[in-house]
Amino acid sequence: MLAFPAAVQMIMEQAEHFPLKIEKKALALACHDTVAENIYAEHDRPEADISAMDGYAFCHADMLMAAHGLPVVSKTVAGADPLPLQQGTAQAILTGARIPQGADCVMAGERMQYDPETGYIMPTQALADKGGNIRRVGEEFTRGTLLVRKGQTLEWSHIAVLASQNIDSVKIVCPLRVALVANGGELSMQAQDKRADSNTPMLAAMLKTFGVTPKTYLAASDDQTHLMRVLEEAWHDADCIVTTGGISVGDTDNVLDAFKALGAEPLFRGVKIRPGKPISVLKHGNKLAFCLPGNPGASALCAKIFLMPYLYAAMGAAQPALISGIADFSFEPIADTTHFIPVSRQKTSEGWRFTLLPTVGASDIRVLTQAAAFLEVSPHQPIRKGHMCWATPL
Repeated sequence: MLAFPAAVQMIMEQAEHFPLKIEKKALALACHDTVAENIYAEHDRPEADISAMDGYAFCHADMLMAAHGLPVVSKTVAGADPLPLQQGTAQAILTGARIPQGADCVMAGERMQYDPETGYIMPTQALADKGGNIRRVGEEFTRGTLLVRKGQTLEWSHIAVLASQNIDSVKIVCPLRVALVANGGELSMQAQDKRADSNTPMLAAMLKTFGVTPKTYLAASDDQTHLMRVLEEAWHDADCIVTTGGISVGDTDNVLDAFKALGAEPLFRGVKIRPGKPISVLKHGNKLAFCLPGNPGASALCAKIFLMPYLYAAMGAAQPALISGIADFSFEPIADTTHFIPVSRQKTSEGWRFTLLPTVGASDIRVLTQAAAFLEVSPHQPIRKGHMCWATPL
């Protein structure tokens, strides 16, 4: 049985060798996809000195010396090539329009008074500083700036900045195909003590938040031959298989034997964690099978700390950051066992605070709706009240 860090390392090593599939996708359709390459700015932003507002552009020194203001001789709009500014004159200007040569100041129209009889403008408030209200070329970023890093998951904000560079398509990593296999005679409609399958919908929802739409399978039987047929189909259709339950030592726990009969080899069986100790991972070619415990609390935890990190790594995506907080409790782990405990998180005047949530154990499903994170407790470093801790967000 492996220690938790060793199990994670083995999974990450497998992820490094997974063959990525890359495709080109329209930018408008790529939100929530993982970028397959670094993307750099193709142009300065702004591409020229432009006006930050609707108003008037002029030479600051000319307006400072003009007792009656300056005559407005023309108007420039966004997209136009403005005429050079004549000395002692002003130009009306709209937001985003290029600053005319000779102008070094812009003031908002509502802060200026325009005389329709003379065609002159003058400030009604304090004159803006020289250079005021002008967005300078490249002040946001310059050509060649790294805009999106390889492995970044695209959000709507990334779409905006890439579109500003006239980028209409991007190379993205194709999501891994994941198969979820529910198994057990208790899931059969004919079972005398029929049980609801909560694990498969839970894991499917978790995967969808990562942009993966899993394919689900049901082996509602304790017959190993039937289970093998279902697993074989899943192996063929998916890049990764996830099962829940059936991995202990009971008479009907056939999952590991069924995988082995199909040619899969164990990567490891069992990890020194609590909950989730029975978790096993098998390998078939370059594909992994994650055999999670049947208890929903343990199943959710193992998906968070083993399955999801593997998927992120295999797709070259950046791993989600841990969250931090000060523990308002102490916790002593069992020797040689890494614990994962559900905690809530509250904002206080001293920062974030973690609070231990009561739980009935590995089967607890309601606590998942109350927890903000799973707090990892190393067997070598107990939790002490008042200490800073880091946790895996739910």
